[in-house]
Amino acid sequence: MRSRVTESTMEKDRSDFAVMNRMIDRIRLLIAVDDEMIAVKKKLEAQAILKDFQSLLSEAPEDQERGRIKGYYEILCRELGDEADVAALLSSLRNYVPYL
Repeated sequence: MRSRVTESTMEKDRSDFAVMNRMIDRIRLLIAVDDEMIAVKKKLEAQAILKDFQSLLSEAPEDQERGRIKGYYEILCRELGDEADVAALLSSLRNYVPYL
């Protein structure tokens, strides 16, 4: 018998959209747990931007506001680019959102 963890891992949605959402969720988590490098005000601002960014990306590709999405992405890169793990995940998002 397989364990539930193994089965759920095997059944995990691997679509580009799902992977992109998991990456954004990981960015949120990295921001939330970093108590040394990221100020509370910056965390709150980044979390709000990530929420809007993720919401805009959830629209159908033809309905996406590309200018706003790209703007949010640039703000996130500028504000969080010093955090290596966050910067790597942000950079990887370019593979899923080609117009970034």
